[in-house]
Amino acid sequence: MPAVRPKLPEMSATVLHVVKWYPNPEDPQNGIFVKKQIDALRTDAHVLGFLNGDFTKVEEGNRTIYGTQKISLASKVALFYGAIERVKPDIIHFHCYAQDLWVLSKIALSKGIPYIHSEHWSGLLEENLPALGRIKRRLLKNYFDGAAKILPVSQALARGIQKVAPKAKTQVIPNIIEEVDFSIKQEFASKSLCVVGDVVFDIKRQDLILKCFKQLPSSKCELHFYGGGPDLESLKTKAKNLLNVKVHGRVTNKQVLGILPNHHAHIQFSAFETFGIATLEARKAGIWAITRKSFGSSQFADEGTLFADNETELISAMQRVIDTEKPGVNAFEALNSTGIGSEIQKCYLELL
Repeated sequence: MPAVRPKLPEMSATVLHVVKWYPNPEDPQNGIFVKKQIDALRTDAHVLGFLNGDFTKVEEGNRTIYGTQKISLASKVALFYGAIERVKPDIIHFHCYAQDLWVLSKIALSKGIPYIHSEHWSGLLEENLPALGRIKRRLLKNYFDGAAKILPVSQALARGIQKVAPKAKTQVIPNIIEEVDFSIKQEFASKSLCVVGDVVFDIKRQDLILKCFKQLPSSKCELHFYGGGPDLESLKTKAKNLLNVKVHGRVTNKQVLGILPNHHAHIQFSAFETFGIATLEARKAGIWAITRKSFGSSQFADEGTLFADNETELISAMQRVIDTEKPGVNAFEALNSTGIGSEIQKCYLELL
């Protein structure tokens, strides 16, 4: 009998979401995890986006998204005032810190509107805090202290935020793990491993994954890379003479959720991850997940998750999954859109 998902609590507050990351014409995958959380609340949510891009304003229903590379802070302030006047929100929900949000938060408070903040940024993990300048840390502390609640996506991110602002009120709200599409049939010549994520060697370390994979017998498996990014062409060059390595480039999240079940394992060997959505998506697809112990959602690790914190361990983990059958599906019922939406709405209800 299928599990009965809880209904969202009745919600009478009007919320204005202000986002830094969100799907847009320049990159439809940028910030899709933010969109999923907002859509879990209501599909007609009021969204005002100030994204780092150069594209024409996008208006769709209650959503207005700006590419702000040529928009001044004064213009953002004016647009924010206009949105407040139009929406008349009871609560402002900021998503992903940017310095202009500090200014907008002061405007919200001056109008008597409390704000909640959701955070995904890896720059706030403990190991990355030394890179923050003294002034930025002060602004962050002031911003976090002024929020009614901070909602980091993982305990690892919460620890970093509490290092910056020890008195901030934090509550972990994980990312949403979507339903996987098991209907897409695809044949591979042999057992296949995959890597999903932006191709950024310094962070995602696809170059090291490829280096380790080349230590395995080439006849036993394939390796598939999915994702675009600044190091995509370099990855293609490194793999061009390897017949059992495929570099597919950027794919949509929907495509990923149809591709995953057809692979045998997913590898996430990033230098750091605030959450590590792809690891849990892999387990929901019923395939092996290889990841580092420090990945943000490590508390959800199960018997189908293998840890590899260095190259030797990664080679060993890849060899193990190649020689072992798939571990089966983990549904992650608590991480569906209804469950996450309910947790966020409870935060809103506390402020009414």
